[in-house]
Amino acid sequence: MLNRLRLSVACALIAVVPPGGMPISDTVPKLPELTATAWTLYDADSGIVMASQDADTERPMASVTKIMTALVVRDNAELEERVRITESAAATGEAEIGIAPGELWSVEDLLIAVLVRSGNDAAVALAEYVGGSVEGFADLMNDKAAELGLEHSHFVNPHGLDADGHYTSANDLAVMAAVALEDPILARMARTRLVKFRPDPAGVDRFARSTNKLLGVYPGVVGFKTGFTNKAGLVLVSVLERGGRTLIGVVMQSEAHFDDSRELLDWGANAMTLNATLLAPLVQDQGGGGQSQGPSFTPQARARLMSVTDLADGSFALTDPTSSGLAQRIETWLRSQLPETLGGK
Repeated sequence: MLNRLRLSVACALIAVVPPGGMPISDTVPKLPELTATAWTLYDADSGIVMASQDADTERPMASVTKIMTALVVRDNAELEERVRITESAAATGEAEIGIAPGELWSVEDLLIAVLVRSGNDAAVALAEYVGGSVEGFADLMNDKAAELGLEHSHFVNPHGLDADGHYTSANDLAVMAAVALEDPILARMARTRLVKFRPDPAGVDRFARSTNKLLGVYPGVVGFKTGFTNKAGLVLVSVLERGGRTLIGVVMQSEAHFDDSRELLDWGANAMTLNATLLAPLVQDQGGGGQSQGPSFTPQARARLMSVTDLADGSFALTDPTSSGLAQRIETWLRSQLPETLGGK
């Protein structure tokens, strides 16, 4: 999915400069310096990676594993199905919701506990129910990874605790998040900040409070999942909806995952794109207060124009984009859409 449109294509697109205007590269803000070892920023609407660093390197993923856990559960169980909690699920350590052996929980409530509270116990309960065992569920996770074309991911558990052979990449995480966002149930759970469950057998209330501190603080953030282990470091998959665009930021092995994600999403949201540079001037004030509308673009074409930005410093294309056949075809198409005053033909 992410490999269909590489940055060399983006480079060809941005080679087109509006007549009399500044080059696109002059309008792109400098990429932020992040503490994360690996990261990516993905435009979910157009399928374009806007910027990345070591984004295909395989690394431990911690609790962002649970994005794949949720996808597999949604493929194999209905929300209203009831799951009886086993001793092994209730005994799972680290982050937990506090399920007790013998209790009956709905698949929906366990999914909420997984995505909001990051409950490892709830993840194991779902894995045992859907896959028959943690190992059986891991097989389903790997089958789903193959279905999605994830070439740098392998799963051995549903919760993300450090284990040999359990890894993913920043780009693969972006794909998982993009697929999860297409499911309105998972998208709703990912943006939920607080849920109260029924009391435990001792009468103590159980709450699921989101571990994502950007929710409700950074305008436009609607998810998705945090993670931390000693091997993985701080990991965050964040989603920003702003200006009709959906950006997915992934930071791995970060020292400050919330700060890194803010910087990355800020960059993506504020970068001047082809849409702003070429299309905005096409709606011009006319005498008498009227307006002249610009050319009409399909939603897919507009999404691509809105997403493409210049290559990061230090990046290069194998072919001079201004002389490539693709660049010439794109320029011909763009000029066919523009009025003569802006270089159209």
